[in-house]
Amino acid sequence: MSIVHRPSDETLAAFAAGQLDEGLAVVVACHVEVDQESRRRLRELEVVQGALLDEVEPVAMATGPRDAEGVAQAVPASGMVASAPEAGMPKVLRPYGLGPWRPIGIRIAMRRVEVPGAAARVFMLRAGPGIALPHHKHTGIEWTTILAGAYEHEYGRYAAGDFDEADSEHDHTPRVDPVEGCTCIVAMTGSVQLQGWLGRLLQPLVRF
Repeated sequence: MSIVHRPSDETLAAFAAGQLDEGLAVVVACHVEVDQESRRRLRELEVVQGALLDEVEPVAMATGPRDAEGVAQAVPASGMVASAPEAGMPKVLRPYGLGPWRPIGIRIAMRRVEVPGAAARVFMLRAGPGIALPHHKHTGIEWTTILAGAYEHEYGRYAAGDFDEADSEHDHTPRVDPVEGCTCIVAMTGSVQLQGWLGRLLQPLVRF
């Protein structure tokens, strides 16, 4: 696995400090679980933050899947019953409920990830080889970790383990790898806005 795209320093620092919405943190944790470099950066941030905390009054830390070494043991504050382990699934997802795969288009399926109390919506997407998703943008955040396969868009190619960090300033047209297809986990705030005349026709059907 050759990982190219990683979370920004700001995102990783917020993750280390437990300041992210848990839905967003889950997707970052899926990347950290498989990327040695991000785990190294995370440990460095935790050392710096620990030193700063030594100089201030103790405060309660937020719960969530942010520990670089214990990311697979993360348990949400809700105490939700863990899902049964599945082959190929990130270990960090075990505490969360996973819905069934449901078709949302031709050779595209979606699976809900239940993260109680999260503001961000979390779901997995699976798209067949060669699928081109509609040109779209977002009113909020869209963070994605690639679990298998790959896709590419205007900002680069994203393969297994890569982290795609997009916000309302980005608009893109993802194209799925023509051989491998793609499976990814996504955390999203706000809504999807399809672009162009076809997008306007399809917009009423979008329910992400």
